Amino acid sequence: MRFTDFLSEDRIRPFMRAHDRTGVVQELAELLSMRTMVAPSRLERLLLERERMAGTVLAGGVAIPHCRLEGLPRITACVAVLHEGCFFGAPEDGRVRIFVGLVSPMNTSGQHLNLLARIAGMLRDVSLRDELLAAVSASEIHQLLFRAEEAHVARMARRGGLTFAEGAGSGHA
Repeated sequence: MRFTDFLSEDRIRPFMRAHDRTGVVQELAELLSMRTMVAPSRLERLLLERERMAGTVLAGGVAIPHCRLEGLPRITACVAVLHEGCFFGAPEDGRVRIFVGLVSPMNTSGQHLNLLARIAGMLRDVSLRDELLAAVSASEIHQLLFRAEEAHVARMARRGGLTFAEGAGSGHA
């Protein structure tokens, strides 16, 4: 299972319209609703509830707002870039510029956690974050993430830390 299997170009926004945390979550909910057929307002509420429980901001100006939802047919992801950034919460209390949204069915706890770990691991790479911020199209962002994930999978396999399920593609985008 690969992160990019759950991400298609129509759910990538290289230039967000949002200017604050609420607007960011609204945009992510809109992108996620395109594939899930769940009302954006419902996804927005679930993402905000999850953020209140525990923030999803990582070092380096990245946040991964995520939630799980009963009855959802498949895992769905989106990516959006807010070049000027916005204050989204700790750990750095700095501006977050790269957002990855993730919504998963309730019965996919293991996959959901593995994907969160995969995304966080990939986005620790400063050069990838810089490339994502410089990208001008959804296609370019998708290709950057695909190549980064291929490299991440290869590194993990060399270390012996990758199961077949984590490395195998599933083609769900």
